[in-house]
This record gives sequence, structure tokens and C-alpha cells, in this order.
Amino acid sequence: MVVPPPVAPVTASPAPRWRGGWLPAGDLPLDEERAATVSFDRRGRCRLTLALDRPATDADVAALEEAADVLPNLYLFDLDDTADYPERHAEAFGLATPLAVDAFNHTAEVELLAPPGGLPLPRRLGRFGVPAVSPGSEAVTPGSEAVDDRRHRSFGSATLPHRGTRPGSGGFEAALLQAGRRLVAATRVSASGLCATALGVTLAVFVVAFTAATWTAHARFGTYGFDLGIYDQGTWLLSRPRAPFVTVRGLDLLGQHAAYIMALVAPLYRLWADPRLLLLLQVLFLALPALVLYRLGGRHLGHPAAGLAVAVAYLAYPGVQWAISWQFHPEAIAAGLLALAVAAADRRRHRPMALWLALAALCGAELGLVVAGFGLLLVAGGRRAVGWRTAGAGLAWFLVATYLLAPLHAGRVTRLFETDYGIAGTGPRALLASLPTMAGHALQTGLANDGLFYLLLVFLPLLGLPLLAPRWLLPVAPPLLLNLAAVQPEHHQLRFHYLATAAPLLAAGAVAGLAAVRSTRRRWLAPALVLLVVVAGFTSWRYGPAPWARDPVAIPSGPTDQVRREALALVPDGAPVSAQYNLVPHLGHRVEVYEFPNPFRAVNWGLDGDEHPPAATGRLRFVVVQRDLLAEQDRELLDRLQTDPAWRTLLDRQEVVVLERREAAG
Repeated sequence: MVVPPPVAPVTASPAPRWRGGWLPAGDLPLDEERAATVSFDRRGRCRLTLALDRPATDADVAALEEAADVLPNLYLFDLDDTADYPERHAEAFGLATPLAVDAFNHTAEVELLAPPGGLPLPRRLGRFGVPAVSPGSEAVTPGSEAVDDRRHRSFGSATLPHRGTRPGSGGFEAALLQAGRRLVAATRVSASGLCATALGVTLAVFVVAFTAATWTAHARFGTYGFDLGIYDQGTWLLSRPRAPFVTVRGLDLLGQHAAYIMALVAPLYRLWADPRLLLLLQVLFLALPALVLYRLGGRHLGHPAAGLAVAVAYLAYPGVQWAISWQFHPEAIAAGLLALAVAAADRRRHRPMALWLALAALCGAELGLVVAGFGLLLVAGGRRAVGWRTAGAGLAWFLVATYLLAPLHAGRVTRLFETDYGIAGTGPRALLASLPTMAGHALQTGLANDGLFYLLLVFLPLLGLPLLAPRWLLPVAPPLLLNLAAVQPEHHQLRFHYLATAAPLLAAGAVAGLAAVRSTRRRWLAPALVLLVVVAGFTSWRYGPAPWARDPVAIPSGPTDQVRREALALVPDGAPVSAQYNLVPHLGHRVEVYEFPNPFRAVNWGLDGDEHPPAATGRLRFVVVQRDLLAEQDRELLDRLQTDPAWRTLLDRQEVVVLERREAAG
């Protein structure tokens, strides 16, 4: 057994460099003969102490040199049985709240306690130059006690090889730990360092692959006016600044989904005004929760490898990948913000949590219901005051954004929310009266074959673990129930964006479910983590759109792509234009751009009964369409325009047609 360093030596000795006591956390085996004690002070600074009952030798110094290379990358949970260490640390030092896991080991030093006469330590050790403390005249006093009121006991380590396993661990977990220790010993990198590296590589592959896929789809005309073109034109108008009336949709950008977050994105359009910026932001914000889940899993499951497993499962989640692949939607930004709110709430940092939730709510009116569910999650977790305030604020935002702000921006009652869910009438009273009908529709859809398959794909990729922590379903319930209650079947289909906000919360619920497994059936935890990664990988391959999936969403280059680019080059900047749906995102940076046949005929434009004013048709200068993609009625309209003396044909090749109004000639 390694005796802990004395807090106040009986004999006179040099004063410690840092004032205060050191609370032992565990033993770090250096080799077959030596083990050093890892301790932390009140502020989370780390000290690695090797205590000897004989003078130090060259082998002792060499062992500490090797340990110094590992020490800066040491993670608290690399040491066994430290799941409750932050709480023990706070109790021992009288802290109001436990330190965050990341606060431990922000600085480190090495100490050698040995009788005089041996080899002294150099002032700094290892390639990182870790400071060394060596009171050579100091001997260890038997019976010295640690800072806490319990005598220090010897722990194992998951950082360097050692014999023995954790209490209560099964053979499967022991085999995994042993494999991990061999990897650590071979690479001389700590377990946390290896896990962080694996996460970094996984995130890099994810971001690069999906950014390349979405940008390639855009370059090959696989993005559409609905919805990338809508948000591209609206963001461009906000960045200029202009009133964000989106002619693609026929509504004010803020009068459709209350996506006020785009006003914060708009300054980026001053640096790079391009739809690819929106696609990149979508990938980054949907990848961001993986970092939060990695920290969350490491903190609650006892090892960063567990956090890595959950993060990988989240990135493999088909709902996340489809949200990236299907155009652009502000809900993707909300996913990252909700994950940051989860991280803040987990550390009881309520002010940052409120900020992240407020920003998430700015991504759309329906996000207010998610925030309300998040508040109920806090209430169920015992934080009643802040939980009820959060729930009330979320519900209030939903009502204000839906029934006050959206009509205010649109200049009239929109009924967009009511139309999506088949609600008769307008206003909160109509919504309240229709709740039983919506619930019945959601139940009917959920019990149908399509609904059951949808729910299976919601929970199966996460092994159903969120169901083991039911309170985590509270913030997930609003988007899931709204998806099932919607009139349009697209809402409860996996290949759209409607699971973007639920995915990070479901993954956090999976962490809570695994924590429940750890507390009740500890030996099942390691198999559950492995199975989680395997099932997530399979569902990603079978049902996801990733480049490595069985049926990836890949837009091939077509024979008309070059002609399309030539057609786009014929349209001057700023000229009012009506274009094919897949050409609109390439022409959105102007005040007037329409999806053909608009503005000649109102189709998917404005609200029910809206018609284009004659002046809009009169201002139009260009038409860019592809004949073989038009419906019969739209082809007839194109033929009439081509024979109209007011229009002339600039291009008609490989079914791509560009018309210019003659009054604009010259």
C-alpha cells in the first residue's frame, strides 16, 4: 500500500509550493514495483506523489519521468472508483458546489517523498516539463491521514497497466479494460487522450463527409427553393439590411417560422454570402452535441470511453444525418444550442443554460414547446423553481411567436400552424380546443404501420435507452407528438429534418439510461455500450443517408449541369427572375426571385387565396427553367412565353431555357 503524503509533516520541511491540503483520488501504477498517488488540492491542481521508504534510485526517477509524460493528459475518470470524487472533494474542502470534471488537473506537478541520500529529481520532468518537488530530507510518517476523514486506500488505474479489476465488474468489462490498458501502455497516451483523439477523428470525418456531400449536392443542383432558397434569400436580405420578405415563399422570413436566429447568422453573410455557409453551419451545429455527450457520458458513466460510445452513437443516428442532408432548417442550429443547455444544466449553471435555451427558442416558434419540456425535465429532477420558470417561459414564447409575432410580421393572421395540424379556427383557444383531436391523430398515426416503424427508428438506434430514463422524454415529447399529429405525412418520416431537435435530447436520455444500468446492473454497462455502438452503426448503414450507408444520398453529375451553369451566367445580379426550383438557391441574392410558375401563377406562394400583384409580373426580367422537369400546365405556360413577342429566347439547349423580357434588352 502506498502511504499518502503528509499534510503537515511532524518534522520541519520546506513549505509546499501550493498552500492547502491534497485529497488523494487514486493510485497510478508506474511499473510492476512502483505506484504513485494522484491527489488534487482545493482548486483542482494535481500532484503525483511517489512515496518511498528508502533513498531514491535512478529507476525511481526514470519511472517518474515516464509518468510525467502521461500526467498532463490524465483525466479524473482515468482513475478507478472516482465517479463520486468531485462530491467527496467538495465535501472535504467545504466547497459550495463540486468542481466540474474539467477543472481537475488543469496544472500538475510531481513530488518525490524519500529519505535523504538518494538521487534528487530534476526541476522539470518529461517532454512537457512538469514541475518537480523533491523534499529529499523528508521521510514518510506512518499513520498520516489524507485530507478527508477516511484513511487512504489503494486504487487501481485505467491509465497504466495494473492487475485486478473494478469491484462488481464482469469479465467482459475486465477484458475491455485490459485491452485499453495494453493500448495505453503501447501508445504511452492516457485513456482520456486516446478517447479524445478518437472523438476528434470521428468528428472530423463526420464534418468533412457531410459538408462535402451537401456542398456537392448544391453544386449539382440538388438543393431547392424549399427550403434552402427561402433561408438563403431571407438571410441575404437581413445582411444588407432589407426587409426579409422572401419572394420564394411569398412571406416575411420572420412571419413564417419565427426564425429570429437568422438575424444572428446574417452578419456572417457580410463575410461570405453563399448558401454553402448555411449548409456548413447546419453540419457544425448538428455535430456539436457529440462533444457535449462525450463529456456527459464520461462524467456520469465513469470513463471517457463510455462518453465516446454515446457520442459515436449520436453521430450515427439516422435522424441527425437526414436533418443534415435535407436542405437547410434553423432547427439544426437549435440542436447544438439545446446540447449546450444540457451541459450547463448538468453542472447547475442556470444562467448559461437560460441563455442557450433562449437562443434555441429563436430558431422557431415550436422550439418554445421544447424549452417548456426542458423545464419540466428540471422539475422532475428536483429543481422546481428554475424548472417551472423555464417551462413557463417556453410556453409563453410559443404562444407569443405563433399568435402575435408571426401575424405581426406577415401583416395578417397566417394560420400556418393551424394548417399543419388541421386545427379549425385561429388563436390559443382554437389550439386548446383541438388538443384532443390532435392527440387522437397522433395516437392513430403512432399505431399505424408507418408510425410504428417511425417510432422504432426514433428509439432503436439508441438501443431504447432513453426509455430507461422517462423524465428525459419530457423535452422530446413535443416534437415527437407534433410530428405524429401533423397532417402532412412528411413530418413522421425519417428522411426529413423533423428529428433535429429531438436527437441530442434523446442521446442525453441514453446517457441517463446507461447511468441507470450502471447503478443497478453494473456488469451490463460495458456490453450495453458495445451493443449501442454496433446497433447505431447498423441503423446508420441501413437507414441513413451518409456516404458509407447502403443507400447514400449522392447527387450524380448530369449532362445538363454545364448548360444550367451557362443559363445562370446569363442572369445579371439583382435582376428579377423566375427559376426552376433547383436553380433558385443559385439565384437567391436579389430582392425578387420566384419559383416558376410564380409570379405568373401563385403556386406554393403566400397564404391561401394570395395572388401575385400585376406589378410583380411586370418587373420580372428573366425566366430560367428546364422543360423536362415542368408539369404539363407549366410547360404550356413556357410555350406561351416563348411565342410572346415581349420575350426573347437567350438559350434553349438540352431542355434548359432562358427567356429575357425584350424591354430589358440593351
